[in-house]
Amino acid sequence: MLEVVFSDSTKGSMKIAKNYDEKSMLGGAIGYIGKKPSKAELKKRFEGQAIGGDLQDVVYIGFALDIGDISGEFDGIERQNVFQKVWGRFDFDDNEQEQFFHNQRKDMEKLLSAAINGTPIRIWKSNTPYSTCGFYFICNVLRNIDCEISVVSLTEYKQVSENEIVTYSDWGQMEPGKFYQFLPLERQLSQSEKRMFSNRWCDLIKENAPLRAVVNGKLISVPEDYYDYIISKNIPDGDFLMARLIGEIMGNYELGVSDSWYALRIDKMIEENKLIIVENKDKSHPYGKILKKVIV
Repeated sequence: MLEVVFSDSTKGSMKIAKNYDEKSMLGGAIGYIGKKPSKAELKKRFEGQAIGGDLQDVVYIGFALDIGDISGEFDGIERQNVFQKVWGRFDFDDNEQEQFFHNQRKDMEKLLSAAINGTPIRIWKSNTPYSTCGFYFICNVLRNIDCEISVVSLTEYKQVSENEIVTYSDWGQMEPGKFYQFLPLERQLSQSEKRMFSNRWCDLIKENAPLRAVVNGKLISVPEDYYDYIISKNIPDGDFLMARLIGEIMGNYELGVSDSWYALRIDKMIEENKLIIVENKDKSHPYGKILKKVIV
């Protein structure tokens, strides 16, 4: 079974989940922030089961396909330009970027090999824009290959006890030992469904908008300023730290939008004189600016 995910962090968690060992995870906890948890609390925190299989059978496909140009290859110059746009502020050098896309190519080769050789493929999909884009993209890549594909779609919430409900927006939030709980949601993807989602991805390629978002459950092309209203709505009066604003937005609106995208749009507001830089408080961090809203 080849597990397919849509972020690097989820890939790491899924590798642990394949052979999850509750006892070794519990024994590996050597430091704590704040008060040390009780044994009962620790056991609950790390309890879980493995989903089985080889930890090497996990691939991460499609970098931030909700953002930018999707007209070319998944690792082509268009996507590399998106990488620079989204992550360039973090001073990735050319070698790091090349390594990233080298890993993407290796994972794509592994996916295609599995599909051609009859290895079952299981896709872990959430309703976030980048995950939905990744899912449609894979359906298009595998459109003409007769292969077994199943999908595990993340639910909005899970009731863990009579008095406790846990909410989710993305698989990246999932603890490795908890993935197994969602295996009953796995369902087979039919050939007609695969073609349908492939067709939708082809339509999105033709539109090639600067951004794609899930609106009322449907993935559509949207303008670059689609999320600007959320940013503007949360800008406080007086001085504020850019990092704090981004953190509050991501905490209040679990939309699966990256912090870098919000930062790009905040930079655009600075460029348009809607915000001014009061002080570049922490020059070592790209979100370290103290900003203030321009009153018109």
